[in-house]
Amino acid sequence: MEKADSDKRREARQSRRAQPELALDGDQGLVTPDVMPSSDPAHPIVAGILRVVPASRWTFARVDPSGELVSVYTSHPNGQGEARLEDEFKRQRARAPIGPRIASTLGSLDDYASGITLLFADARAHFGILTLLRTVELGPFTSSEISMLTFALDSASDRLSALRLNPPAPDEQAVDAALEPPRGAFYLLDRDLQIVLTWSSEDQRRIALTGLQTRIAERLPTLLEETVRELTQAWSTDAGGQQAGVARPVSFLVVRTQPMSGPTGLFIGVHVDRFQPPNSLTGAAARYHISPREVQVLALLLDGKHLDQISDQLHITSSTVQDHIKSMLDKTESRNRSELIARVLGWESTPNAPRG
Repeated sequence: MEKADSDKRREARQSRRAQPELALDGDQGLVTPDVMPSSDPAHPIVAGILRVVPASRWTFARVDPSGELVSVYTSHPNGQGEARLEDEFKRQRARAPIGPRIASTLGSLDDYASGITLLFADARAHFGILTLLRTVELGPFTSSEISMLTFALDSASDRLSALRLNPPAPDEQAVDAALEPPRGAFYLLDRDLQIVLTWSSEDQRRIALTGLQTRIAERLPTLLEETVRELTQAWSTDAGGQQAGVARPVSFLVVRTQPMSGPTGLFIGVHVDRFQPPNSLTGAAARYHISPREVQVLALLLDGKHLDQISDQLHITSSTVQDHIKSMLDKTESRNRSELIARVLGWESTPNAPRG
């Protein structure tokens, strides 16, 4: 009886979903979820991950509060994606019941050579699961790609937790400390942008990737290499032209470059870290009684979206977006959007004088 009920729920979910198709950029070899609804809060997360770490096949699902997989999207729809993802979710949680996790894919890889699974979660709840599979032609995942995926895992887990409005409980401090995110990765590049030296504080975390085939990276992922090239294109042999730079190529990463002198000449120091807002939206939502829908609008504002873009992504009218913003301005006693953002991010903790 329980199996029959589970099958019915799965069929009902499948009938409500639109299956995305594979979109492959032949020049870059990157897979992007073009058909995944932009209104899904996970859309920028999955799209950003695939821009940095290309995959031959990907499958993603949200996890609802009851633990059921919902909103399943895959680059290769064949009717088996959800069942396999549910099996993968159970296998991974058998190894580690709580918290975010990055590990080698435990289920069947079919004709693919290697796979990585990311579980987006916090200490109390699960938010999503993503599997990335690669063929022999695309090659195994590199050490630098694993670092980028680790940053994405922590950043996405924080964002999805905030959107679900899960404030941390006092007794979870010890657990959260054990799940503290990595402190960044540092690379030393020569003028041809080839990696000469690398250091990452998440090396110990990567050891947990049992069964995963990785290779030492000789170059940064393509997107990051292009970012470094743009930041250093004005460099010359003159010391005055070698300025440090900073960029945010995708929502969850910050890249910083700095000139470094060595016995054989000039090198490029590259520090990559996850982007962390000064404060979580969860605390602001609880403090100012901001609704879940208003949090979605606020998150898009923080991403730099305009009113019409927010309207399109959330499938609401521009006037409704303005109503949500006005409501948040009133709740936070802010005079404009800039002040609203500063207040919810913790940059300004006390309200100004009453608005005239």
